[in-house]
Amino acid sequence: MLGLDTNEQAKAAKAGNSEAFLRLLEGSKERLYRIALAYLHQEADALDAVQEATCRAFQSLRKLKEPSHFETWMVRIVLNACADEYKKRRRRGPEAWLEKTGTAGIAGAAIAFSDASDTRVSLRQLVDGLPREQKEIIILKYYQQLTVTEVAAVLECPEGTVKTRLHKALVTLRGVLGEEGIHDFARA
Repeated sequence: MLGLDTNEQAKAAKAGNSEAFLRLLEGSKERLYRIALAYLHQEADALDAVQEATCRAFQSLRKLKEPSHFETWMVRIVLNACADEYKKRRRRGPEAWLEKTGTAGIAGAAIAFSDASDTRVSLRQLVDGLPREQKEIIILKYYQQLTVTEVAAVLECPEGTVKTRLHKALVTLRGVLGEEGIHDFARA
């Protein structure tokens, strides 16, 4: 997963070398941003989440148990920061939530899907309506093209759990869209 040089940088960062930490982030910043953007759909929110995750990671760097797993550890922190941002949005009130997403949850997104001309936006809204565990798996598996094994490593759970949550998410999406409405997205 990480090269020897990257592994050494992770060890140096864990020991307190902030320059090594910055070099590690430089190598994964685009991936972290893409994950945050897939989760939050707003550029400013995604950048805020990555920045927050970077601060959290730097503050808790000494808690990193295995330096060779730095990237998966960072992805997990980004996902947590995204979930926190998502909760903040919802707490701002229904008006702010509807303004950002255009719907309220999976039921509202299903209505939008039937009326929308842009299937991609509607599918994104449907994924937003899924429970957090299922949403994270869909984002990592389909938006970031990670394998089930890689998703399990990022989420720190067994592969069987990932498969179960993925199946439940796909069944939910199929139920809302109808079997023909989901195409290849859920047939993996």
